[in-house]
Amino acid sequence: MFISALGGSAALSAASVIRANPPAAANYDPKVGPAAQLAVGYHFNDWISAQTGYSWNRNLLTIRQLTGTAFSQSEAVRVEHAVALEAMLYFRPRASRLRPYLSAGPAVVSLLNQRTAGLRVAVGIDISLRGGWGVRYNFSEMASANPFAQALSPPSGGKLMNFQNLFGVVKRF
Repeated sequence: MFISALGGSAALSAASVIRANPPAAANYDPKVGPAAQLAVGYHFNDWISAQTGYSWNRNLLTIRQLTGTAFSQSEAVRVEHAVALEAMLYFRPRASRLRPYLSAGPAVVSLLNQRTAGLRVAVGIDISLRGGWGVRYNFSEMASANPFAQALSPPSGGKLMNFQNLFGVVKRF
């Protein structure tokens, strides 16, 4: 069994749309913001583990919309919450000091008062220290429905991609 607590940054994908008739355009431009993740996992053997985790990030979005000759621009802070269940594949045995891994699994994403399904995929490395403690680096990508793009006028399509770059501690029991 293990637990981890990570912090870092999150970047979201942007979206834009242009329509010719009637003339209209809209986009949102997200800024990099803070992110955190807490996870609990279980090692089935040296190579396969599973973890469930909660992740959070906060991003500032600049929203621009043009309809005919009317232009508007606003800024909004948006917070995303997600809970994921991931299968983890380690590439070195548990006794190794350096243990790179790949993980993937489904997630429930909460954003703009909507809950949608997502897919989280991550690569990372655990570096063992003493007493069951270690440090973990994790880079993840989560794809889900995009309520930001649908809220634009005119609406845009595509998935929302959330990229998290996290670093923190892991404790093995």
